[in-house]
Amino acid sequence: MPFAPRSILCPIDFSEASQRALGLACDLAQVFSAEVHVIHVYQLSAYASPNSGLARDLESQVRRELEQFVGPAVQRGIPVRTGLRMGIPYVEIVEAAREIPADLIVMGTTGKTGLQHFLLGSVAERVVRSAEVPVLTVRYRSPEDG
Repeated sequence: MPFAPRSILCPIDFSEASQRALGLACDLAQVFSAEVHVIHVYQLSAYASPNSGLARDLESQVRRELEQFVGPAVQRGIPVRTGLRMGIPYVEIVEAAREIPADLIVMGTTGKTGLQHFLLGSVAERVVRSAEVPVLTVRYRSPEDG
């Protein structure tokens, strides 16, 4: 049986890599008549309470940015659902894929290697290792990366 996703999860961090991943997720959604779920996972400072005014302001600001980010996909007529999650990014992405349930995760990666990868880690790599569904990564290298 050929793979035909009906529900695609596209986690974003507002980067160029995320923008490219969302574009590909939308292309796939058109081909397969699928729905795209776009989520952003954010973390609060250790000094901020989840119920504080600061946290509510941050959530409101991020929600506006998320709606702007998906605007072009909505204009293309792609069925898009958005969501915000607070927590550890890779954990929340994998959990969101289970809850939706998603057939495919499409996410951007900057392809960091060496010391940068060791120090920063890779959300995409952790999602690939933890997810129960296929993960399609969209690599983006900025012009500064060479």
